[in-house]
Amino acid sequence: MKITTLITSLCTAAAASQLFAGVLEYGDEDVLGTASYPTDPKTGATLEGLAPGNTSVGAAGVFHSYPFTPSGDFAGTDQIYVGSTQTGAHDGYSVSAPRINGPQVLSLDYSGLVGPGDSIVTFTLGIAADDFQFPPFGQPFTASVNGSVNGSLTALLNGLDQGGPVVQFMTIGLDPSLLTPNNILTLSIDQGGDGGDGWAVDFLTVGVGTRSSSVPEPSAYMDRILLVLLPLIFHGLRLRRVTA
Repeated sequence: MKITTLITSLCTAAAASQLFAGVLEYGDEDVLGTASYPTDPKTGATLEGLAPGNTSVGAAGVFHSYPFTPSGDFAGTDQIYVGSTQTGAHDGYSVSAPRINGPQVLSLDYSGLVGPGDSIVTFTLGIAADDFQFPPFGQPFTASVNGSVNGSLTALLNGLDQGGPVVQFMTIGLDPSLLTPNNILTLSIDQGGDGGDGWAVDFLTVGVGTRSSSVPEPSAYMDRILLVLLPLIFHGLRLRRVTA
């Protein structure tokens, strides 16, 4: 094997050995407890590894009946919400008896994806969003992550015009610096304006990419590789000069 090929192979293996990824799902994929998806709603979406602010979209949205009541599969899902203060009504959800005032708070424990001493390098949040309709009704959503308003997630939700009771899965990358040491993400969604544009969430996912602290950084690998291989490279060059 050539020296350059050997260096490339070792560096690639070293970098790959540092990164780990996993995905957790919260709640049932049951179209808000009303039906079954015709295909996996996550199809086409990126479940882990998204850079902060980047988004992806799953399979086509699914229309369903309403109203519906919480199924109990995960707290905060399968529930119609309106704004924390509702003074108007713009859609069927906003006048449905099962609705409750926001904020919608979802607590996502992803500690099972993070080993002792691991550092999180990517964090991807997935939301099966239902009936978000800011463009036609003008009632702005606000999404907060761990108590702080998240501009990218807020923009994603306000950019949706689902046109009624339609649920579709989508993902967004979040900045790992927003996370807390307890490895629980608290997601809060509320609505301003007159609060009269109802919404819901069917299920969520969290995809986490981690780096183990027990494995050196790539630069440390390079230092060790070069310390071993540089003498071999120089020795090889000396042999070439002698035999030339």
